[in-house]
Amino acid sequence: MAPIRVFVTGATGYIGSTTLALLLKQESTASKYTFRILVRSQEKADRDLPPTRTDPVIEPVIGSLDDSDILKRESSNADVVLHFADADHYPAIKAILEGLQHQPRPEGGLQRPILIHTSGTGVLLDGAYGKPSDVIYHDNDLNHLNSLAPEQLHRNVDLEIISPSLIGKVDTYVVAPPTIWGFGIGPGLNKWSKVHVEDLGRFYILLLERSLQEPQDGTGNLPKNLDAYYFAQEGDDFTYGSVGEEIAHALKELGVNDSDTVKATTLEEEEIYWTKGSGSLVGGNSRSRAIKAREILGWEPKHKDFKGHIRQEVERQYNLLNAH
Repeated sequence: MAPIRVFVTGATGYIGSTTLALLLKQESTASKYTFRILVRSQEKADRDLPPTRTDPVIEPVIGSLDDSDILKRESSNADVVLHFADADHYPAIKAILEGLQHQPRPEGGLQRPILIHTSGTGVLLDGAYGKPSDVIYHDNDLNHLNSLAPEQLHRNVDLEIISPSLIGKVDTYVVAPPTIWGFGIGPGLNKWSKVHVEDLGRFYILLLERSLQEPQDGTGNLPKNLDAYYFAQEGDDFTYGSVGEEIAHALKELGVNDSDTVKATTLEEEEIYWTKGSGSLVGGNSRSRAIKAREILGWEPKHKDFKGHIRQEVERQYNLLNAH
């Protein structure tokens, strides 16, 4: 069997680089895949990508998400597109989908190619500005997910990917990660789900390998297309207020602050110190449950010390600042 031809966007980013590194560690990857990776410049390719090699084949493609012709060409020649780049770049996803639907498909490749797109649970945001919510979205509850308005964050791009017009032509999957162990602000009662980036990378690989097992005649049972959403959440949800408290405790222990009291921000302060829309983004609720990842793919996260990571990151940043 010919190697699976994979076109990758966003391979130098947080999620993409982790997933690619984990994938390249697998012994079967050398004989199973070839990779063509979109990167903005040869300099960036030389600096940030694994060296060009033949085992497996890794080749840079110089361009950006604004280069529709390149996206169409690469997608038309690919069996799989792993789209880790900008979740809101509408022209890019249109170009990728056009390329994946190009006929005839390359000889010896998948006649029904695969798109694994990175969205985010920001699509679930409710604009609560720090107030809690009991609403939780499960990725196996299609009716609840279909209730999301087209105006929601990421949703216009996601709707292109779950369009009924793609059924039988392209197998599409939408991975919507929650907070990937990052930081935020706010009065602090709004809740988000979370996941470690390495656990997320393992999930992408599980989904990729399982999607390649689907029959080309459309008789497979892996949820896709209209039921394309996959969440990747670990453990209980957290509040951004608790994140602020952990940061404050760490700063006090380091002797940076005398107090570990966290002050809530007002809307007026957010307008001064934060970019437009940050308050509704970080202050909203985005609660998800990864049912399909666990029950269908057998995924289980391994990294669970979220609070410990926050303190380690504060200490790391403190040491970096004091090293100069």
